Amino acid sequence: MNAEKHTIGRARTVLVFGHGQQQKAVMSAIVVHRIAQNSGGQRLCFSGSVDFEASVRDHISKIILPIIDEITGELGLPPNNFEISAVNLGATSSLDIGMNISGFSADLPVFLSMLSAALQIPLPIDIAATGHIASVEGDITAVTAIPAKIQAVKADKTIRCFIHPNLENDTSLKILTPIERDRSIKAIMAAKDFVRTIAVGGIGGLIREVFSDEAIVMAGLKEGFFGISKILNRLQNPVQGCISFLMLRNNKRFWDILQQHFLAGKCDRDKELLRVFAQFHIAHQLYPPCVGALLSNLICSLPPAVRRLKTCFPIMETKMCIQLSSFAKESDIEDVPVLFDVICGRNLKQTTELKTSKESVIAAEISDSDCKLFDDVVDLISEQTFAQKYGIAIDSARGSFVLNSVTVGSQEEFIDSIVAFYIHLRRYINPEPVKSVDVQQCRNDAIALLDRAFRAKEGPDAAYVRAREGIRGGMRSVLDILTEQLKNEERQEYIQRVFTDAINSFEWKNRVKFMRGAMKRLSPFLPNDIRNESPER
Repeated sequence: MNAEKHTIGRARTVLVFGHGQQQKAVMSAIVVHRIAQNSGGQRLCFSGSVDFEASVRDHISKIILPIIDEITGELGLPPNNFEISAVNLGATSSLDIGMNISGFSADLPVFLSMLSAALQIPLPIDIAATGHIASVEGDITAVTAIPAKIQAVKADKTIRCFIHPNLENDTSLKILTPIERDRSIKAIMAAKDFVRTIAVGGIGGLIREVFSDEAIVMAGLKEGFFGISKILNRLQNPVQGCISFLMLRNNKRFWDILQQHFLAGKCDRDKELLRVFAQFHIAHQLYPPCVGALLSNLICSLPPAVRRLKTCFPIMETKMCIQLSSFAKESDIEDVPVLFDVICGRNLKQTTELKTSKESVIAAEISDSDCKLFDDVVDLISEQTFAQKYGIAIDSARGSFVLNSVTVGSQEEFIDSIVAFYIHLRRYINPEPVKSVDVQQCRNDAIALLDRAFRAKEGPDAAYVRAREGIRGGMRSVLDILTEQLKNEERQEYIQRVFTDAINSFEWKNRVKFMRGAMKRLSPFLPNDIRNESPER
């Protein structure tokens, strides 16, 4: 995780001063550290220049701390002791005046900071949260002054997400404070123009929005709860939902993240993940079931160019492999040499057959042998893979291209906007160009893209009329259509490239095997003359 964007035990929050129309809110942060129990036997220590009122301390001790204990206990971890503080505001510290925290608006950042410190899971620094944790089951209820808090979030340009209680589902507000509820809902709706807002009703939903899969996997491996997986006996509540989210699917998370990094060419991230993965199993004296075959299949499934140019072998220290192999059981003997080969990049001509067992099946159904090569290549052109490589970048480019107006004043202005947008898209698709762009070539390519995009929509002239008159979405809809056209073309080129690279990388025997699988899988869609041909031809 990027240390500049994530931090452990620190959650952003909003503090409110004053009452009624005079309320002012400012950004602050709750900071929590794991500590040894002090001499007085107190598990919570409040420090710093910001004072937590007695009622707040009591609430943290009786509601939030038991929730943290239940979560860590189910994950097989010992209870923790915490030092809690809040970041003092520059204005109050410079004037040498005190600041205190009263009420329960800071419950969510307090909980997040304590859980982050307890499990060593980093928190994003661009998320702010407010809400009251109303029970030891983890229910989140409404707090006051949400409009003022949203203004503080708006003023802080570093916040991209604001988490708040689900006011729509809190029926008590309609009876007790209908005016405050309506003001808060209107403020939240208006906030969507400048920040992402997320409503949560319990801590289970809260951590799903805050903790990334990679952060959970890394913390599980380092803290020791990666391998915990059991069925919870009690009825589902927010705390149990939180525990289930942290406990289950970590093995699948690990392999999914590993694949994402390899596909993106982030070899350093993969090496670190594999190192921590190996350390966890060495500490538990376990050989991961089928780890060699799984890793070999993953590496072999990479596009050849990625495997050759962006995968830095060895991907794991030989010393660690030797230590892991010392814990191999008789059923793992055939997998050990595969592991040694794959970490050095040897014998990667074809994928390794998995010998599955009850505990080692990883969530992917293996096809029959004729279709295996074809299915492996098809996996590389899934919507998810394309989105990671190109789709997200193209959508991000479209979202970041801001128009001053949905109309244009002339055809030249229209073409200039199209060309600028096209170059903008290309910069996102190829963030590190080898040379500066040829503007004239880009102009030609942009006009050609416009022609293809509107060929079935009355032609480019109709696009210009739409932009000039501001009808049917004006210029904004023109750019949306261009984006979808380029995305479809990039998808087709990517599919063609993956298939071509795959076939070229195979020996003749496997080319035939690949084609046999393709003809079998695509048989319902093929013309009879092709369906009846031999795979060799």
